[in-house]
Amino acid sequence: MTPPEPASSPAPEATPEAVVRAYWAALEARDWDGVAALLDPGFRAHFPQSGETFDAAGWVRMNRAYPGDWHLRVVDLLVAAAPTPAEARVVTEVEVDLDGRTDRALSFFRLRGGRLADLREHWPEPFPIPAWRLGPLQP
Repeated sequence: MTPPEPASSPAPEATPEAVVRAYWAALEARDWDGVAALLDPGFRAHFPQSGETFDAAGWVRMNRAYPGDWHLRVVDLLVAAAPTPAEARVVTEVEVDLDGRTDRALSFFRLRGGRLADLREHWPEPFPIPAWRLGPLQP
């Protein structure tokens, strides 16, 4: 799979959707400068499951160091209503392929001034259907 062309920062009037799509395109392209350009100076990323928090530089550094030849695709994107465009919120579901496995990330973005200001990212693990839901509860 060939990564897309590196992304550049969206124009100041870019929609929240365009900013988030540019972020995912920059990650897929390994365009670390492009990722950094989309982050607000006060950016914070949180992994609630592990308790980790990253600032902008740490977030770029962690993604750059992620091992393997991973590839991602946006499965779904939702722009939530906000009091003002400057306070926009965007939610994405992304699939990440690595070494024959597909993982899923649910990402909750908050934008400020056309840049990503806050990110909460959840990486759910697949699990078998619990016994109590087998049988009559299945369609």
